[in-house]
Amino acid sequence: MTSPRRTRINKKRKKKLIKTGGLFLFLLLVTVFITIWSITAHHRDEESAKSAPAAQSDSSKDQTQQKKEKKQKEKKPKSIDNDKRISNYLHQIGFSGTAMIVKDGNVVLKKGFGYADRKQKIENNPETTYYIGSSQKALIATAILQLEEKGLLQTSDPVSTYLPNFPNGANIKLKNLLNHTSGINGHIEGQGPITPLDLIKDIENRGIKRQPGIWDYRDSNYSVLAYIVAQVSGEPYEQYIKDHVFKPAGMKHAGFYKTFAKEKYPAVGYKVDESGQLVTPHILDLSQLYGAGDMYMSAEDLYKFDKALINGKLYSKQSFTKMFTSGSSSTYGMGFYIDPGSYSNHGVMPGYNILNSFSHSASKYVILLSNIQNNAKLGQVNNKIYQLLNQES
Repeated sequence: MTSPRRTRINKKRKKKLIKTGGLFLFLLLVTVFITIWSITAHHRDEESAKSAPAAQSDSSKDQTQQKKEKKQKEKKPKSIDNDKRISNYLHQIGFSGTAMIVKDGNVVLKKGFGYADRKQKIENNPETTYYIGSSQKALIATAILQLEEKGLLQTSDPVSTYLPNFPNGANIKLKNLLNHTSGINGHIEGQGPITPLDLIKDIENRGIKRQPGIWDYRDSNYSVLAYIVAQVSGEPYEQYIKDHVFKPAGMKHAGFYKTFAKEKYPAVGYKVDESGQLVTPHILDLSQLYGAGDMYMSAEDLYKFDKALINGKLYSKQSFTKMFTSGSSSTYGMGFYIDPGSYSNHGVMPGYNILNSFSHSASKYVILLSNIQNNAKLGQVNNKIYQLLNQES
């Protein structure tokens, strides 16, 4: 028979075992729960990690698609083609560039033809920009005439007034530079960059070919004039042109060579080589053509410039008359040739060919900016377009 004392001890042990077992079971359950939770969390992280690249890829694709759609939706410059005879003619001759044709105040044609960039398949359009070569000489002449109206110089001044070391500078007048009758030998373009001062020094060192008065076309005549514009105005000639020609004329896409590539629609220049293939010719550093070939613009900009000459936005009627009076047997005035029935200038550079003309009555404008240097004779094209304009459509 068990004593009452031992019975009580046994009961206490049972209770202790029950408590210990319950605690052990609780800890076991907690451990199992933590283990399951850890495994699940790890699996979830792995799945997230696997899906992240896909999500990023999808996001990147969405952004690319949005950019493409935005580019497609972007408004292209509006073309105007109100005379199919002219546009068809330009297509037929393989004209590559932009044409701006105006008759009696109405735009007949403002349209791009061919490619601005053949590799990228980017087409020319009404706002495509081109280097304009010697056509820019008219803008330099305008600046000189403006400064004359301000009393800061006279076109009858000898060059030595501004450049004391200039060869034969006492006999060569500014108007001789403007008319290409100075008789200087002029700068021979190199390949690298050159400062305006060094370019002028080179012109001075090369001396003269003859006494002034005989027509002899030299880019250097206008390089000297651009340098004088800078001297007299007290600012770089480029800045003077921007403020006193581009701005009042409303020329929005005109500029100088250092910013050409930043334009929205710059044209790549091409040339037909000896085998008949189109190639992009080498173009020298355009600091070598300071004042004589370092400018670009759109066809509409050139039209706006012509209009501003006529309507008095840039200078007086007296200056207009002076500019459009022939200075030699060549019929060249100051930046323009005075042709029968029209005024015109022409610019050719590696990869570019420009013709700008308007009738004496200012009722017709034919402006052709091409990014193929030598596939069309723009003088003949200009004449053909005038014929079509003079005919009833």
